[in-house]
Amino acid sequence: MQKISPKNIAEAVYEATEGKSTAEQELILKRTVHILQDKRLLGKSKYILEALQNIIDKKTNTVRLKVITAKILSKEDQAKIENETKIKYKGDKVISEFFVKGELLGGVRVEVGDEVLDTTYKNKLQKLEKFLIQSK
Repeated sequence: MQKISPKNIAEAVYEATEGKSTAEQELILKRTVHILQDKRLLGKSKYILEALQNIIDKKTNTVRLKVITAKILSKEDQAKIENETKIKYKGDKVISEFFVKGELLGGVRVEVGDEVLDTTYKNKLQKLEKFLIQSK
C-alpha cells in the first residue's frame, strides 16, 4: 500500500480540479478537507498546499523568487533581478517577494525553490570566521 504523502494528495487535488468550473472546484476542495480531517491529516495542510503550489507553478511555467537585501532595491534593480531569473529558469512568469533585513549589512540573498545564492556580507563574514577558526 502506498503511503499518503502531501505530494500525492496535492497531485490528486490538482487532477481532480483541473478543467472544472469554480463551483465544482469548491465542492472538490470541501470534500478534500473532510477527507483530510477524517484521516487526521489536516496538520499536513501547509505541506499539501506547498506541493500543490509547486505543481501549479510547473504547469504554468511560473518561477517564485525571494530576494532579501540590507537596503531597499530600486524598481530598476528589482526588474533586473526578475528578468535575469526569468531567463535563467526559462519561466513565462516570475512572482517575486522582496524583503529588507538590515542585519545583513549589504549584499543580496536570492532564493528560487531550493536554490539559494547568498552574497550577503553577513554570510561572507561567517564563512571567513569559520575558515579562520579551522586554520588554527
